[in-house]
Amino acid sequence: MSNLINSKTEQGRSKALKEALILSFLLEEGYSTAKILAPLLKMTPNGVQRILRKMEAKELIQTHTVKFELSSWNLKIWGLTPTGMLLATPEDEKFKFFEVSRVKPITMAHSLALQRVKVFAISQGWDEWKSSSKMLQSANLSRSTWLQVPDAVAMSPKGRKIAIELERTVKTPKRYVEILANYAEMLSSGIIAEVIYICPENIAKRLERLFHRIEKIIFRGKAIPVPEGLLKRFYFVTYDEWEVQSKDF
Repeated sequence: MSNLINSKTEQGRSKALKEALILSFLLEEGYSTAKILAPLLKMTPNGVQRILRKMEAKELIQTHTVKFELSSWNLKIWGLTPTGMLLATPEDEKFKFFEVSRVKPITMAHSLALQRVKVFAISQGWDEWKSSSKMLQSANLSRSTWLQVPDAVAMSPKGRKIAIELERTVKTPKRYVEILANYAEMLSSGIIAEVIYICPENIAKRLERLFHRIEKIIFRGKAIPVPEGLLKRFYFVTYDEWEVQSKDF
């Protein structure tokens, strides 16, 4: 009998921990899918769906189906209810509700791709992950520090604070000159140690070449040649390479 009680107690703890992890993740990201949450919880997507439906019944989370124009394809995403948001928000942080039904397909692909990168990074020992929404709050508090707001910042398995950029489409060369200059300031000040660009396979090498063609940047008010060694602190990898190399940073 005692073994049965202990087993049920352990199951209850495991369930509570998984629910807390879901609440925390949705607080950080705004919304997600069962497929993305599955590796985070070390479960199958179907198993995650069962937990999500139970949490929905408790009015902790809510679902929204995103419909794509000119397509029959729909995607179910999950976000917090006001109750779930209140329970997930730390006492020392401002309560800010995000309505999941406001998510637009045009912005969703980048967000979900970055979530996949994040979940895999966590499984490989990355820590202290801060997404762009958190980074924007930091930037607003200290604009002189965060000259460039990356998609995320995290601590690598080797203890280095690294800026993560998920680049699904390419910006103009002029914009990359500005970005390189901003990161040069942040790297020089020790705010971050390195920058990783994670890109589709057809973009990664081309983007690396584009950065290496930059000859001058504006650094602390002066036009200077790109400092020697600066681009050695930038990495350009594909999604597949990220999954192989993420432990090495």
